[in-house]
Formats: sequence, C-alpha cells, structure tokens
Amino acid sequence: MPQRPRGEGKPGWARPTPLGYVHGAKEAQFVAAPLLAAAALGLAGVVAGAKDKLFLLSGPTLLILVLSAAALIFSIQLAYHARKFLYSRQDVLDWYGLDPDVGESEELEKLSRAQSNDFKTWDKYNNLATRYFNQGTVLLGIGVAGALAPGADSSQQKWRWAAAGFILACTFGEIYWQWKLRRAVNRRAALSSNRTRQGGAS
Repeated sequence: MPQRPRGEGKPGWARPTPLGYVHGAKEAQFVAAPLLAAAALGLAGVVAGAKDKLFLLSGPTLLILVLSAAALIFSIQLAYHARKFLYSRQDVLDWYGLDPDVGESEELEKLSRAQSNDFKTWDKYNNLATRYFNQGTVLLGIGVAGALAPGADSSQQKWRWAAAGFILACTFGEIYWQWKLRRAVNRRAALSSNRTRQGGAS
C-alpha cells in the first residue's frame, strides 16, 4: 500500500491524491490489517505450542510473527487517530450550514485553513499507519515462510521447503510492489501539483 505524498492541492481546501486514496487506505487499515494481525497471532500460537524440532527456527519465527502483529495493530491505532482529522469542504458546509453559492467568505476562509491544517495532521498519521501496515505484511510473509521451513522432525521436508520458498518469493514481490506503487503515486502527485500551480485542473 503506497503512502500518500504530501503537499498536493492548492492552498485552502486540501484533498488526497489520487482522490480515491482514502477509500483504499480505509480497506487496508480497517479490514485487511485486523485480519492479518489475527492470522499472525494465530500462527504464533501454533509455533509456540509445537515441538521445537518441527520448525527450523521456531524462536526467530515466533518473534517475527509477534512483531508483524504489533506493527499491524499499530497501523490500526494510527489510522483511527488520523481519520478524525479527515473531512472535506462539503462536510464543513453541511456542519456549519453555510451556503456554497455565497463565495469564499471570511468565515469560510478560516474554516478552509483549519481543514488544510487538519488534513496535514491526517496525512502525517496516515502515512505512519501505512508504513506500519507495509512493514507488518512483509514481516508476516517472512514469519509464514519461517513457520513452513521444516525442522528435523518434520516428515514433509520437500513440500514444506517448496511452500516456504514460494511464500518468501511472494514476500519479495510484495516489497517490490510497495516500492512500485509508491513511485506511481509520487509521480501522479507531482503532476497534480504542477498543474495546480499553473492554474489547471488536476
């Protein structure tokens, strides 16, 4: 999941780039993150309760899974805190009962500055939540690969090694995907910012 770059949009009413980013972040932070955290803790319980020789590195695997769950839980908490600072111009008009056809009054200008400042706060904590979410998913992939790596007492050495290798490859693919998405969002945000400064629509 990419972090949302900062500094987009004209002064006054702030907006995310791309506009649908908020919905994607919500799905990741409030739907995927709890499920992944539960999976990490469940697998950690399995590793902790099994014989050490069934897993290649049960101790490090257990630690990685716990770190994964912690990172995902942190991302949920940060996203919840950040969401309190995210609202749009229309929300302000509705809550304050202002007429959008009147124009940018002095009161509306003050509210727009407040919205812009709150948006920066949301941006800060949401990007931090995204960072923890991405770290949590990568750690979970490594932890699953560690749990699949067979120990000396495993009777399915080849199958477990194959599964561990596949999960590890997928984890590296996830790292690359995160990097690629971050670059794409950064490029789009830079283009949007340039258009705004030139007076065009983004």
